[in-house]
Amino acid sequence: MKEYNPELQQKLEEYITEVGSQSKAANNIGYSTGTLSTYRKGTYNGDVEKFENRLREFFDLKNEAQTLYAAPDYVPTSISEGVYATIRMCHLKGGLADECGDAGIGKTKAALKYAAEYPGSAIYVTVNPCVSSLNAFLKLLCRQLKLPTGRKDDMWMEIDAALRGGRRVLIIDEAQHLPIKTIEAIRAFTDDNPELGVTLIGNPETVTNGRSRPAFAQIRNRTKLINIRRTLEVTKSDVKLLFPALAGHDKEIDLMHTIARSEQGIRGAVNLYSNARDNEDTSYQGLMAMAKTMKMLTY
Repeated sequence: MKEYNPELQQKLEEYITEVGSQSKAANNIGYSTGTLSTYRKGTYNGDVEKFENRLREFFDLKNEAQTLYAAPDYVPTSISEGVYATIRMCHLKGGLADECGDAGIGKTKAALKYAAEYPGSAIYVTVNPCVSSLNAFLKLLCRQLKLPTGRKDDMWMEIDAALRGGRRVLIIDEAQHLPIKTIEAIRAFTDDNPELGVTLIGNPETVTNGRSRPAFAQIRNRTKLINIRRTLEVTKSDVKLLFPALAGHDKEIDLMHTIARSEQGIRGAVNLYSNARDNEDTSYQGLMAMAKTMKMLTY
């Protein structure tokens, strides 16, 4: 008769309750829902020891990770609030908008927050070089919208129909990867449905120069709003919002402001603070030492 570890079984039950479903827990652990189900019932036919070793590893890593500093999901900085406002305008008015800027300044955080707050009418997708072609991008959208995939024309028409019926906004992150054909298909969605808003989020070359310029020139006269945001726009007030524990520590705030306005951006400043917190030293000296260790500063 197979022996089960009651402590691990209890931890699994607690974790399923924590994440909300057995299927989500199974996905996070890396086993099928059926495996978790039979293990919970005590009828698992596989190698119980191997499975419990995986559970033990998973929970040990989870517990250790919880001791480390976790940055907040969203902070209402001047930049992230600006991006959020652009998406909102696009959602209400329809049409195209470009939100472009340096890496790591809060564009994605703002987009994810907006999509989370309007799950019924905001669709968020992230592009990368593997899903930038027209066929791949349409598949990506179909999966996000839970539509069948197939021929390009069929997918486009399925998506076009799904995006109708009330005001919706499509938020496309890392849009600098999109080629002309894909952008033309996206433009066609808005031409066919004036209530649909599309916000393209990318790096500065999305609307200035570089390889993406010819592609985005195709939609320039249809774009209602273009914003280009830079790390130099990060304010001290933003830094104070990002790192409330540093309130009243002017030297530390000034240092973090310098990092956030550099090519490291807000993301780099958050990574620096996170590592310093985990090192249990967020003093000016501790932050400076960590910045040098992370090659953010050379002096």
